[in-house]
Amino acid sequence: MTALQSLRSFFGAFRAAVHAAAAVDMHRSPDARDLKMLGISQKAFRAIHL
Repeated sequence: MTALQSLRSFFGAFRAAVHAAAAVDMHRSPDARDLKMLGISQKAFRAIHL
């Protein structure tokens, strides 16, 4: 993995985390793409009681 790929991966994961946190803050379910990027299945996320 090159340095550029590492940076893209980091910022992609950071973006997904920010979007997921914002969705939860607004009492919504995060986008499936963001959960997938974070390694969380939709089924596992739905099992969390917020």
